[in-house]
Amino acid sequence: MANTITLKKRNSTSSPAPSTSDLTDGELAINYHSSVRKIYFKDSGNTVREVVDSQGVDEQATALAIALG
Repeated sequence: MANTITLKKRNSTSSPAPSTSDLTDGELAINYHSSVRKIYFKDSGNTVREVVDSQGVDEQATALAIALG
């Protein structure tokens, strides 16, 4: 079965995540603003989810570990 990938390119402003009405199931949205840089998709449960940057998560976990001692 062939899959069609559709990308919705967001503008370069620091706008919020797309809403469920902005995307169809499985559709991707990209926000490329330098302070945001996120990828979103809509899942089959009608929820817009964010693709997490694992490097950013690692840095946040390290900062939290240092702060908590």
